[in-house]
Amino acid sequence: MTKISNQDSRQSNESRTKILMCPFTNYTNRYIEIQKNLFTEIGYEVMPLSVKGLLQGGFAQLFKPDNVLVFHWLEYRPFKREKGRAQFSVSGSLLFAFYCTLITVARAKTVYFVHDHVVHDTTGFNRRLAKRVMSFIRGLADFRVVHAPNFEEKYNATYLPHPLYWDAPGQSPTVPKKDSGKPLFSLLGVIRPYKQIDAVLENWPSECNLLIAGLGTEAYLATLNEILDRRSLRSAVNLDAKFLSDAEFAQDVVNTDVIILPHAADSMLVSGAFFEAIGRVPLVISRSTPFMKWAANKFDNVRLFDDISELPGIVRAISDSWPAAAQSSANTLATDEFGWRACHRRYEQFFESVVGRRKVAEEPVAE
Repeated sequence: MTKISNQDSRQSNESRTKILMCPFTNYTNRYIEIQKNLFTEIGYEVMPLSVKGLLQGGFAQLFKPDNVLVFHWLEYRPFKREKGRAQFSVSGSLLFAFYCTLITVARAKTVYFVHDHVVHDTTGFNRRLAKRVMSFIRGLADFRVVHAPNFEEKYNATYLPHPLYWDAPGQSPTVPKKDSGKPLFSLLGVIRPYKQIDAVLENWPSECNLLIAGLGTEAYLATLNEILDRRSLRSAVNLDAKFLSDAEFAQDVVNTDVIILPHAADSMLVSGAFFEAIGRVPLVISRSTPFMKWAANKFDNVRLFDDISELPGIVRAISDSWPAAAQSSANTLATDEFGWRACHRRYEQFFESVVGRRKVAEEPVAE
């Protein structure tokens, strides 16, 4: 029986390439935990890229060329949310400047995940500022990643698939859906202006059932409630305005027959809710964004609209032909493109190219 020395084990851990990640936690979106699990599984040690993390020994890791700094949503740091809108923040800008300085002085390579075209819910000056901030970060980073393949050229980035939430380790258990005979349409996730839920309600057919579930601001919820009352939609639309735990979100997805993604085309590259739904929800209705056009060509259960006025006709057509409208082969296609194994392979190849060499083997040498 062979023995592994403690010294060899320590040397192996110390020599492993580190990924310093910012943010390191996100209590409202499991995406960050999925990313950390993925990086760990492909052989990297994941560390927090934060002031606290740097003071606890992470600072020295900045100056090792084999290490990698990974940023998500860094462009949100200079802004704070007030009454449903993103506004410039002095304190946030100082923190943003701190991270940009780290990128500049570090010898570790920087990978910036481009999730959005602009900071959500910005207008006027703040929107113009947000675009400049994002352009600055893209130029500062050594590598850029997008989850939408049709934006590789625009952002000089590499496409990596967004992992499926339901195919990643740690997915919350769910119970089977109860079939009511009528399709349930759903809008799930944060209730914010950039999703244009108010426009959906202004056009929603009163004979079709809709669930809107997620955390929203008081001002935007007041707008939605006014529409519900004015259009007498209370019997058809359930507005469940609260924070959804991972388990609650997963169960709402399972209970859904058709998920709706009405997000503004000029705000985000992809919708996280799409990766909760595709392969698990029978049908997806989405605004015709570049990514969703790509998805509609790949999956036979994606329906698109260019203008919100088209939505009632699509919803009624699905309801009238239900359940025949729900026949799809999207599950296998979804796991082939976005599943855990597919992500493992693509991320491993990309980060090996970033560090410029093969990773140091995880297994310590046996004596």
